[in-house]
Amino acid sequence: MFNSGYVLDAHLLSEQWQVETLSVLKSLASSHHLAIGGSIPFFEDDHWYNRFIFVESNGNIQFYDKIQLFAPAGEKKVYHGGDTIKDFSFMGWKIQPLICYDLRFPYLSFSNDVPDLMIYSANWPQTRVHHWKSLIIARAIENQCFVLGVNRTGQDENGFAYPGASLIVDFNGNVMCEMDGKDGILTIPLEMAAMQEYRAKLPFAADKIRAYISL
Repeated sequence: MFNSGYVLDAHLLSEQWQVETLSVLKSLASSHHLAIGGSIPFFEDDHWYNRFIFVESNGNIQFYDKIQLFAPAGEKKVYHGGDTIKDFSFMGWKIQPLICYDLRFPYLSFSNDVPDLMIYSANWPQTRVHHWKSLIIARAIENQCFVLGVNRTGQDENGFAYPGASLIVDFNGNVMCEMDGKDGILTIPLEMAAMQEYRAKLPFAADKIRAYISL
């Protein structure tokens, strides 16, 4: 929730935030010829959602609503959970957006039709940063895709510290770059051809079986 912080009091939320945020992101995306993504509180159909928005330079907006809400913090009391796993198509890349706690649930990315890039927008604390890094790497290895994890820095009003630890991991689980304890912008090229060659050589995805369990 980059425009508000992790707000868990519905009385503090404002629909005007989403209007202003989308306006600013559209302007930035257009003027710099890029796409910008991240999660914000979003009000729609009488519910608040923790929504990942992906704003393209042409004004097109794609979105995903967080499915796994963080019950230990009371997120389910404020936000309505999404029910659809999504992927975005952008410049020939299949991109799957996910949010924070979603990272702990591999079923959200367990598919025979794997993405080229997974993006996690997160509010992951210092106390569990080892889990954050390990799970990001695991998602890259099991899906043979690039994974980008973007995490907040600083300290919130409850005294929880956030280490940043934003990182990009390649399709073989190698950490390409990491921003421990830093704010900033990092640019790094991703080579789809190398990923496709690796997948062809080791076609693990072809052996995946999606299991449906009814309780």
